[in-house]
Amino acid sequence: MLHRIAVLADVHGNLTALNAVLADANQRAVTDYWFLGDLFLPGPGAEKLYQTLAALTPSVWLQGNWEQGINAIMTGMGQLNDPSQVYFARLTEYLVTHLSADHYAELVQRPIATTVTVNGLTFQLAHNQPERSTGHDLYPDEQQANFDHLAGDADVAIYGHTHQQIMRVSKRGQLIINPGAAGQPYSPYAKFMADQRAHYAILTVDEAGRLSVDFCKVDYDIELELAVARDQQLPYLDLYEHLRRTGFTSTHDQALLAKVNADNDYITEVQHFFDAQA
Repeated sequence: MLHRIAVLADVHGNLTALNAVLADANQRAVTDYWFLGDLFLPGPGAEKLYQTLAALTPSVWLQGNWEQGINAIMTGMGQLNDPSQVYFARLTEYLVTHLSADHYAELVQRPIATTVTVNGLTFQLAHNQPERSTGHDLYPDEQQANFDHLAGDADVAIYGHTHQQIMRVSKRGQLIINPGAAGQPYSPYAKFMADQRAHYAILTVDEAGRLSVDFCKVDYDIELELAVARDQQLPYLDLYEHLRRTGFTSTHDQALLAKVNADNDYITEVQHFFDAQA
């Protein structure tokens, strides 16, 4: 059987972008979906976003480092001692009050990596490395040994996390792919960063196990996404508008986040909320 698989990663709460990707994939007669994690935050998508992905019945659904961070906050393992952590906690509060408890429980029990065989080809699928969902070791300019580790004994390794579309090989010649970010694309190169279309990839594996890879970029309505964020009263709305219009995050801008947190009394709010969860 010929398989045409849409590989998605890093939606980050951007349901408008995901819907555009799914419409494009449907036109391309996709037969399956693989999702590599980081479904939520900082965008407004929550329960409806979960339901949209679940309706596809993807044969692979991983969690990423944001899901693991959300669960750390919810289980009392997170810290609230700097502005970035307050930012993450306030967004987590938003998410868990807009997502069903059952779906939250499903989300945080998903694996960060898995192996799949399609027509004789073995795929190593991970959000980042198979043993951990975070880190910078698979950024495009990192050491070859890091990518060799990712590939392991698989024929093809596919990962998310870096938000950049990549195709390269291991030292042995195994194929390594990143589909890019469906909801939050990134490039260190200014001209490509300005292109904020939604990213994904399509793998075609024929009956003989021959693989073709298509990198896709899809236009979507950014103004509609921002209207949803305003309607949902998304925390840090101004920062989300900046993100959607430019691609640049404010996640680690401690001075800016300290001001926004203070202006909105978010420190007190998250302390009260998570104390009540304990």
